[in-house]
Amino acid sequence: MKQNSLENKSGNKQAAELAAKRANVPPALQQKANDFLNSSPVNTKALKQMVNLLENPDSNAVGIMYVLEVIFRNLLKRKLISTAENKKSKGNAQAKPQEPNATCQIQYNKAWSLLLANLGNTSKEEAGGALKVCMQLIAAEAKHSSSNAWPVTRLRSILEALINAEATPTAALAEFAKFTRCLDVLQFTYQLLPGLAPKSFVDTPNLAFNYLAIINVLDLGKTVLNDKQFHIGPESTFDYERTRQLLNKVWSGVIASCNGVDEKVHRQVLVVLLERILPHLKDPILLTDFLMDSLHQFDGPIALLALQGIFTLMQKQNITYPDVYQKLYNMFYPRMFYNKYKARLFYLADIFLTSTHLPENLVAAFAKRLARLALKSPTEDAIIMIRFICNLLLRHTGLQRLICATGAASVAEIADPYDETELDPVKAGALQSSLWELVLLQKHAVPEVANAAKFINKSLPMVEFDLSSLLEIKECNIFDDEVKKEVKQFTMAYERPTNFALPQYDIVTKYWDIL
Repeated sequence: MKQNSLENKSGNKQAAELAAKRANVPPALQQKANDFLNSSPVNTKALKQMVNLLENPDSNAVGIMYVLEVIFRNLLKRKLISTAENKKSKGNAQAKPQEPNATCQIQYNKAWSLLLANLGNTSKEEAGGALKVCMQLIAAEAKHSSSNAWPVTRLRSILEALINAEATPTAALAEFAKFTRCLDVLQFTYQLLPGLAPKSFVDTPNLAFNYLAIINVLDLGKTVLNDKQFHIGPESTFDYERTRQLLNKVWSGVIASCNGVDEKVHRQVLVVLLERILPHLKDPILLTDFLMDSLHQFDGPIALLALQGIFTLMQKQNITYPDVYQKLYNMFYPRMFYNKYKARLFYLADIFLTSTHLPENLVAAFAKRLARLALKSPTEDAIIMIRFICNLLLRHTGLQRLICATGAASVAEIADPYDETELDPVKAGALQSSLWELVLLQKHAVPEVANAAKFINKSLPMVEFDLSSLLEIKECNIFDDEVKKEVKQFTMAYERPTNFALPQYDIVTKYWDIL
């Protein structure tokens, strides 16, 4: 027994030293933690002092959190702290366990509350560290619980703290996302969310946004399912169909609360729908009204996200929607270059215009709109649109007449018949026009844009350009690539100077004499 006691003390000391190394805990606190772990009976006064350190804003909060994690895991192992699940099943226990220490229990609950308060901390290290310690303590409670129950009550308190945070707890959510890759955490989170939904998305948009941010980190994709990770041991169970039912229940609550919400919340609802919910919905066709209303009542990011949802339904459910190409056409306007989701717009437009059976006048209108926008767009977007136009000409060979236009016979013929103010692309008159904008872009100040526009001067390429590689390019990347190029040497003067004088026939000599 004595040998086992020494081994336990040695293990406790190593655990405390590991926590100190991870968070650079001051030596005094490290020594105090070691003394506490090796004390018998428990030094409750020292425990209280260490928990109170979390309330000190000038203390090393992250180091204290990791030290308390080690201490409370040890106390849970020694049954000096009772879990919530143990209290529920206390009457069913046959063997009398060791009685918990009341002071340790109070300090554990206090420390838990302080950790929850830190989830909304603006410090990335403190918020992420608090979430990590909370999840590790959940695992310790489950491991040392006499009832072998999953600590759902603790997980619920974490979710409540995340939802009720004044500002979106980005750091804590990023850390929580790592734990939601565990199937047991994923299933229990979906089980708890319906009861935690804000009463009104309209009156409490901040709570609604936090609630949606939690759903957005719950990935039920194939990669997570195939990994089969569990936070609390391999004995944890997971049922995909049960979790899918819970997901549909969560989404039903969200969609019922969407009427009248502000644009920020509405946009987040669509993001969550596209990235997490849509592939697992039982009856996705019920989204038709919601997506069409979002498409026609809003502009900018909301309309774009709704369009992506509609495209998914067209693919998966074989549904057709009226005026979808007209709406897509009108999403291309100068302000869209500053849209957060502009890469999605190019991606969706490329897919929508893939079919070779589309009317030529429709596709020609898109080509003209892209060419006109390229004249006033940022550099990186101009390159994408030029490549996109080239792809459209390859898919619809009849449109190559737009780059084979003859010269104007009179001044009257110089006017462009294309009407860029027309909302209906079919009526814009693009087929009677030409892509003169590409000729103008060949004079662009940025060499990469000018070179891209020169594709009309020679035979068109045999293979389409891959737009996906261009969607993430920034203007600074184009500048850096241009700087790295080897510049050819060139002369500054075309006449060799014979004396200290200006070149012959220089316009300056008409007005000034060199003394």
